[in-house]
Amino acid sequence: MAAAMRRLALVAALAGAVVSTAVIAVAPRAAWADAASVKKLLAAGEQFFEDQDYNKVIKVLRPVASDPAATRAQQLRALELTALSYLILGDEAAARATFERLLDIDPGYQLTDRSGSPRIQRFFDEVRAAVTPGFDATMAATLDHAAPPEATAGRRVEIDVRATAGAEHVKEVVFFVRRRGDQDYHELAAGFRGDGRWRVRWTPEASSEPYTAEYYLEGRGLGGEPVARVASPDVPLTIAITAGAGKPRAWYRHWWVWAGAGALAAGAVGAIWLGGGSEEGSLPPGTVTLP
Repeated sequence: MAAAMRRLALVAALAGAVVSTAVIAVAPRAAWADAASVKKLLAAGEQFFEDQDYNKVIKVLRPVASDPAATRAQQLRALELTALSYLILGDEAAARATFERLLDIDPGYQLTDRSGSPRIQRFFDEVRAAVTPGFDATMAATLDHAAPPEATAGRRVEIDVRATAGAEHVKEVVFFVRRRGDQDYHELAAGFRGDGRWRVRWTPEASSEPYTAEYYLEGRGLGGEPVARVASPDVPLTIAITAGAGKPRAWYRHWWVWAGAGALAAGAVGAIWLGGGSEEGSLPPGTVTLP
């Protein structure tokens, strides 16, 4: 009887291993398919917009703006085309609501509309004034930073941040982080290092299980108003956190070399450079590159 039970347990364990392996093999392919679908829908929306078929633009792009497989840039572009389509069709209430959603993600978003229509720009500026009162584009700055693709629970991570434009307007930098699934972010003030640079020292919450940390960065002016942002509360960046703990280390120390705004340092740990030089947007005049 005992031998039979051991055989059953072995069969169950092997079956579980097969199922786990199947999931691991399929997941990347499914993720790739989702990303490809988003790209296809956005391309269709762009074409419908060029063809002035604005009702189809709205219909096709509706799922893109909320699809987790869509990048931040894709979501913002889908929202802009949708808002413009509503406005052209005369539905100002829907256009306003859509622009408000866009500005919640990126308060400094700049329209890419090529028509040059004063009416469109004026309408957008009015919505921005209502959503982000006191926003002053002349006070905007650009932040660049680099982050490791993963970190270890309980082990300190150091993230350097640099203002590459408008550094004189950035008086403090705040790092907002939360565990995926949590509602609220924790705030950590970055330490000023001089010459437009700050350093964040953050220790991921200890855990015996891996998890994902979500974060964004905000540069603030003299009065505490945001003048630069990397990602946003609604569309944060992520770092995979592995279980375990260890001695603190500066993950970038052996490879990081600042090379100017928007430069890419190819590191042995495969760090992701996030900063200027992309269409993905941040507070003007800067941008932020997302994975």
